Amino acid sequence: MTFKLEIERLGNILDLDEYKMKETLEQGKSTLISSRFYNKGVYRVRNSDSGRLENMAINIEKIAAVTYEGLVKELGEGCVDRNLWNDVPEGEPIFFYSFKLDQFVK
Repeated sequence: MTFKLEIERLGNILDLDEYKMKETLEQGKSTLISSRFYNKGVYRVRNSDSGRLENMAINIEKIAAVTYEGLVKELGEGCVDRNLWNDVPEGEPIFFYSFKLDQFVK
């Protein structure tokens, strides 16, 4: 038995910009890089440009964490964009997420 959850009942919120929301709606999935940690699960989307909650939910499926130093060691300094770590304290990880549009939220 499947059911649809009302979107207003979702307590977890993830901020996405207009481009990322459009990409997710068109492709049904996307990726995100963030200095913030989010657990796997269903999130309601807030438009980071307008601050408005959208009638859209995503399901974070995969999470990976890596430090700048670890990624440089693995890939080489020329392959790593240092700017991704601008808001991340030295030695702390940044998180990579894979998510899909959630179909069980109405």
